[in-house]
Amino acid sequence: MVSILSIHINMIKIAVILFILFCSSAATADKLALIQSLTLCNPNFFKEVYVNKSELQKYTTIRTFDKNKAYISVENRTDTYKNYTYFKIPMTYKNLTIKGYYDSAMDLGKMGKYYFWGFIIDNDINEIKDTLNFIDWKNMEDNLLYIANPMIRNINDEIHVWNENTGTVVGVKTIPAPDTTEKLLLLEKGANMNLLICSIQGIVTVELLKQERPDIK
Repeated sequence: MVSILSIHINMIKIAVILFILFCSSAATADKLALIQSLTLCNPNFFKEVYVNKSELQKYTTIRTFDKNKAYISVENRTDTYKNYTYFKIPMTYKNLTIKGYYDSAMDLGKMGKYYFWGFIIDNDINEIKDTLNFIDWKNMEDNLLYIANPMIRNINDEIHVWNENTGTVVGVKTIPAPDTTEKLLLLEKGANMNLLICSIQGIVTVELLKQERPDIK
């Protein structure tokens, strides 16, 4: 007959094992450099996804391309109902819970083309901002929208050229000046999700898109 003490000891062992497994999973997710890489809003993000694809495949669908790059797949980036995916289990970064990926593309005709990509985070927008305090955030709308690292280029610039955008009105809710492209990091409180995303908007040529968003074929 199994004693109550033995049952109690076994339950403790199981609890300890589960705790270790949980902590190991969270720690592994914390080690991923995806958040820091995303905040730079450059194509190296897709190399970082590739480097960590074995770990990321535990959470979501990863597709590789160009031998050393990869991206997180959504069903349809041009459909507002299908341009995001929730992870099988959330990832963690410090105190943040990353629960999905967002990838949107819109062609607004004369107003330009708009591309957004980044993470869905299950934390208050100001908590996200405070955790990512290595970023110089600009307050656009209290508790609704912050931006960082605003860049701009002219259609006649060399393809790799980006300049700091010092305009007083910058962001996703404005239309870029004629013959220009803007790039910036956004922290946005949406109706159904809080987003940490990059944006390229305005005149986005095929050549520029290939450079900045190599995951889009």
